[in-house]
Amino acid sequence: MSFKDNLKKKILIHRLSKLVAPTIGSPRHPRKVDKESMRRLLALSPFVMEKQRDLELYFRGGEPEVREILVLDNELPLYGNTSLDDVALRRSPELKEMLSIRNIIKILDDSDILICRGEDTLRYVRDRALELLDLHFEEKDIEEIATDGVQALATGDVDAVVETLDLFVDLLAYVPMPETGLANGYIMYGKPHREEDGKKTFGPLIMYNSTTNTVKLLKANVSPAESAERDLIRDVALGEVEPDEEGHSVFRFLKEEVLKNYKACH
Repeated sequence: MSFKDNLKKKILIHRLSKLVAPTIGSPRHPRKVDKESMRRLLALSPFVMEKQRDLELYFRGGEPEVREILVLDNELPLYGNTSLDDVALRRSPELKEMLSIRNIIKILDDSDILICRGEDTLRYVRDRALELLDLHFEEKDIEEIATDGVQALATGDVDAVVETLDLFVDLLAYVPMPETGLANGYIMYGKPHREEDGKKTFGPLIMYNSTTNTVKLLKANVSPAESAERDLIRDVALGEVEPDEEGHSVFRFLKEEVLKNYKACH
């Protein structure tokens, strides 16, 4: 699998995790887990699905008696060093099984096999999914992503432009611009900074308007909390002030930023 495909998977893993997280409740405040998103996340992980009774179980590990097993329900319990049959007994016991004192103890107390539940389980699955990805890259991999962005912009393929920007946003650890700084239908991402006075700024700042298929970039650090800097962002978005980069050159700039950061770390 190519670096680009692995990076797209990484982004998808994090997005699915963010979809599931707010739907996880607690024993005192139960919620209905987003099972469909959790299924998609599990499909990207080393866990394998198996139905037992009325349970949707996911396991990993080769030895039947020492597996990690996740139950896809609203609690998201994750068990370890156990078997599918044991989890089925505890989570969905049959009447005849409840005639045994030993089984009753197991049903009432799963602490002997419980690893975690809820958000901890979600993080565990996310991390196991990420471990499967080879995110090492060469210069040619970044060049390919930039070229794809240039071609997508030239042909008006908005989805491909957004995808390419998403890849660079992840590589450069940029974050979404707060809504107070947005203007003229643009989506914006920037590198976050914390100034000495505590003010939060963003720069470089990517700006993309999917309606007009226009991409621009500001290199300066700007704060959405400052009216003059909000005006600058708006003026660039409206075309009243020239951006530092526009069109194809934005992708070339982002490529060089990634390679510069990579070389600085190696």
